[in-house]
Amino acid sequence: MLKDIFSKRFILHSALAVVAVVAAIAGAYYYLQHYTKQDSLVAVPTLEGYDIVEAEAVLKEYTLEGIVVDSLYLPNTRGGQIVDQEPKADAIVKENRKIYLTISRYSSPMVKLPNIEEQTLSLALAKLSSYGIEVGEIINRPSDCTDCVIGVLIDNRVIEPGTPINKGLKVDLLVGEGATGEKISIPMLYGLTVDEAQQLINRAGLNVGATIYIDCEDAADSAAARIYRQLPDPNPNDRIMMGSSIDVYLSEDLTLLPGVNIDSIKAQINN
Repeated sequence: MLKDIFSKRFILHSALAVVAVVAAIAGAYYYLQHYTKQDSLVAVPTLEGYDIVEAEAVLKEYTLEGIVVDSLYLPNTRGGQIVDQEPKADAIVKENRKIYLTISRYSSPMVKLPNIEEQTLSLALAKLSSYGIEVGEIINRPSDCTDCVIGVLIDNRVIEPGTPINKGLKVDLLVGEGATGEKISIPMLYGLTVDEAQQLINRAGLNVGATIYIDCEDAADSAAARIYRQLPDPNPNDRIMMGSSIDVYLSEDLTLLPGVNIDSIKAQINN
């Protein structure tokens, strides 16, 4: 019986069977490798900050495909810039994988100018802010309605309530100052950014005048700068006409700030 088991014919058939099994396993392995492309993996590049056209060129180099799935309005971001991606940068994916992109809008959405006429300046500022509309200048005009809005201007043209305008656009406000020019105290602006000062100054019925930056080389430096000097000075004994301008000087060097309670100054913005 052993002789039959170890016959040449049996050994040959056994060898052929082993070869067939090994070949089948190897074939299946290489088929799966090719089918699933396990040998064609890439790391997703960082796309945020690129323009959509630049991002598509980068993705092409990595054998990936970009798909824009959403867009957002971001005032300080250029149109078409990548602001989010999925999968995230450095994720390992197969070639030809779709990368889903969110970009910033090329234009701001439209909003209707709310009716703020004959409303107090503080209420009008709050309502415009809720609509995403910024305020440029406060222009005082003689009126029986003291400290209330009597008109809205864009490029020196009167704009009627309900007019569609771009979100984020700056409008100028005509504000009544009573039968005679009203004088008001000068707000203290030390330690504030330009945007914070704008809110406080507008609420007081005043305007930001010259804006002077020192030791600021780029936009990031300017954003970090704080007001260390203002003209006229916030002297409690001095008063200025409504609609007047205050010049501000800004620096990144916080040691230039005078010794005042900056937290209390900032608290006025939210009061």
